[in-house]
Amino acid sequence: MPATRMMIARRAGVSVATVDRVLRDDQAVRPETADRVHLALAALRDERASRGRPAKINTYRVAFVLPQVNSRFIDHVERNIALSASFFREHRIIPSLYRCDFTTHRDTIAFAEQMIDYDALVLVPLDYPAVERLVEDMSDAGVPVVTVFSDLPASRRAAYVGVDNRIAGRTAGLLMGRFLGARIGTVAILSASSRLHDQLERRTGLSQVLEEDFRNLRWIAEPDFAEDDDGAGLAVQGLLARYQDLVGVYVTGGGISGIATALQESGDKARLVLIGHECTAETRAQLSERAIDVILDQDVRGIVHWAGLAAINFLNDVRGALAIPTPETRIYLRENAHA
Repeated sequence: MPATRMMIARRAGVSVATVDRVLRDDQAVRPETADRVHLALAALRDERASRGRPAKINTYRVAFVLPQVNSRFIDHVERNIALSASFFREHRIIPSLYRCDFTTHRDTIAFAEQMIDYDALVLVPLDYPAVERLVEDMSDAGVPVVTVFSDLPASRRAAYVGVDNRIAGRTAGLLMGRFLGARIGTVAILSASSRLHDQLERRTGLSQVLEEDFRNLRWIAEPDFAEDDDGAGLAVQGLLARYQDLVGVYVTGGGISGIATALQESGDKARLVLIGHECTAETRAQLSERAIDVILDQDVRGIVHWAGLAAINFLNDVRGALAIPTPETRIYLRENAHA
């Protein structure tokens, strides 16, 4: 396999863009930088000139980095990374899993220094400046970063792999409006974190559809809503007390099981439509019991696999690296809760 621009950039300690400029003989590149690139290219060619020997099978060290947050979904992602070991072996990926507290700038920058030695990163990002800096540092070092499940679109990440969360939110809005029909009232949008781009996109999507097509419904947002079941259950009782006309609840992240249980126990579920995300054994049972009306879900393990493949496609300069399929949002109702 010929040396790729990523390989040359890492060997020379420059960015991929700089390698491109040197290979195009851009005279604006400093001579010492151009020399480093040419030396790196020559060294890589020598290493691959193995006449009479079988070609070396490359392996790729990929770091899977998750935020250190209290989230059932992130814990679920971690389990699926661990359960993908055989898939990664088949594709010559050596995975390492990290949980990072991105809320501290110093810790995030120190963590970035540890990541330089990896071939690629698969990252569930939080929207902090230090995380964008991490992505930028990796890009400068020729280490592609693939964001997964939640995007960081303003960063220099190589690609995003996951569902379109704006569309997921719009789908929830359409279902909410159809379920409520001509009723007039308030829909509460409950988000666990304003630092997770996926939750912001879902919130935006639902609010857009209500404003466009269901003028009988007004929406209110409750950011930084508790994701643990007990906390979410208590908090929704406070919402009921504050909004006497509450007719619907949309949960963009975790906590929906606790909310469903609290609404059933208080007898308020009959007058509310409850929609959320992540199909688990518990939420499937609650769908069957009519405690939850709709669950939107995604293929977590498939997305983990596609993200790993996208990372090594970038390393190999594979054309179509961005042609990883956009996963579909699955819709679960009472009728197909156990499908």
